[in-house]
Amino acid sequence: MPFESKLLRKVREENYGQETVLDIHDVPDEFFQLKTVRQFAETLCDEIGMIRGPMYTWGGEKKDLHAHPEKPKIDGISCIQFLHSSSITIHAIDELNKVFINVFSCESFDADRVKQFALKNVGGVVVGYHNYERK
Repeated sequence: MPFESKLLRKVREENYGQETVLDIHDVPDEFFQLKTVRQFAETLCDEIGMIRGPMYTWGGEKKDLHAHPEKPKIDGISCIQFLHSSSITIHAIDELNKVFINVFSCESFDADRVKQFALKNVGGVVVGYHNYERK
């Protein structure tokens, strides 16, 4: 067997990290703004003690203004907040009032804290919640 460092052997034998997945329905309309989604991603990092890297967002443009002037269709918002240890991704779909959140890190974090923070700051109802140990 070729030479393998102690660190590499340790990584192969232990869990590599964790991933928390949240599906949230019935999200209030106020959440579906680019500024709000960006702020949520930033403060979630602070809440779970992660070091932020670059953030990329797209979507969030108003369209179909004439069909429903009281609630114009917003192009869904996607956000990737890179972390020193991996990433947070958020997909916010205003037309369905749903938000999907994934937090992945090779550093441990409190998955229940992610869930509670999302409920407090996104609103809605959590219909899916999973925390995986990545091997």
